[in-house]
Amino acid sequence: MIGQDIVYQTLDNLKIHFDYYESPRDFSSEDDGEFWQKIKATRCKNLFMRNHKGDRHFLIISDYYRNIDIRVLEQKFKKGKISFASQQRIDKHIKGTIGAISVFNLFNDTGSHVEVFIDETLKNKSRLTFLPNELNALLAIGFDDFIRILEYCGNKYEFLDLTGSF
Repeated sequence: MIGQDIVYQTLDNLKIHFDYYESPRDFSSEDDGEFWQKIKATRCKNLFMRNHKGDRHFLIISDYYRNIDIRVLEQKFKKGKISFASQQRIDKHIKGTIGAISVFNLFNDTGSHVEVFIDETLKNKSRLTFLPNELNALLAIGFDDFIRILEYCGNKYEFLDLTGSF
C-alpha cells in the first residue's frame, strides 16, 4: 500500500478500520464527483501553517470544498500573522510532503508540538478522507476514529468555524 509505514502500523495498533483507495493521480486535482459519492466520505483539506515568529505550527483541517480565508484565521486564532510552513518546517515537525499533509502526519509529531484546528462542519460527517502522508492513495475513516487519532496523538485540537466573518 502507498503511504508511510507509521500510518498503517498506528492504525493497526489502534484497531482503526479504514478503506484504502489508489489513484493514478494524486487526488489534488480530482474533480470526479461520482468517485466521492461512491465512497460516501468527505474529502478533507489539510493545511500546515506557522505563526510569524515560526515558533508555533498549526494543522488546519476542513472540508476540501470550503473556502478558508487566512486573514479570518489570523483573527480567530489570535496568534498573529500566519502563513504556510516550508518543506523544511514540515520535515522538522511532521515529516511529510507539501500537498500530502494530513491528520496522519501527527503520528510523526512525537512532541505534540502542532496545534490542530478543525472546521466545525466536519462534526456532521460520518466518514473523512486523508492521504496516508503520500500522494496517490487515500484512506477513509469514521469520524469517531478521527477523534481517536487526535486523542492518541495528544496534540491540542479545537473545532472552529474556519470561514466567514465573526
